Amino acid sequence: MTRAFRPVRLSSEDIDRAILDTTAGLLARRGLRDTAVQAVADATGYSKTGLLGRFPSKEALVDSALRQCVEQTRAVHAQVAQLPDGPRRDATALRGLIDLALLRRGWTELALASVPPFRDEALRERLSEIGDLLFDMFHMGTDLERRARVTGAIGALAVLALTYDQEATPAQARPLILATCWGALGHHRPLPEADDVTPDADTG
Repeated sequence: MTRAFRPVRLSSEDIDRAILDTTAGLLARRGLRDTAVQAVADATGYSKTGLLGRFPSKEALVDSALRQCVEQTRAVHAQVAQLPDGPRRDATALRGLIDLALLRRGWTELALASVPPFRDEALRERLSEIGDLLFDMFHMGTDLERRARVTGAIGALAVLALTYDQEATPAQARPLILATCWGALGHHRPLPEADDVTPDADTG
């Protein structure tokens, strides 16, 4: 007898995270003014009334979406905060960011938007916070080549994570994105082995 398929029931927290991630993506593409509650409702398949039942206003929805992205970025930053500069720190940062980017498309779009110049001044404060956390993971300093390589690696990571799904699964894409970003950073040695335990970056 074939066992009946039972769809996984998402928790209320999972639903909220998905809604906020969609909101983050819309903010990155449209800006604050043009990201209406109805646009989020249309993109998520919820009614506007249902959405406002979870987030009572556009301001609450936007603030929660931006805060979630900051918290997600901070969680990856925490994985490398105590590591010295060098290949292991870079590799750990890349792995954490790639895992997050493949999981949360909206975060990826907002992370890409956090690289100046900013398209929407209304989002500058939170975008700057995300960008500062991103670049601090790699301790760029003032060296021009290092800054260029880190910026290139982050840009490649985001673009590849946003475009892989037409040709590959996340499992297939992850090592390719990692290798591309590792090369962009200019390391000539192989990637260090990943730690056995990696904290969950999707905390918000």
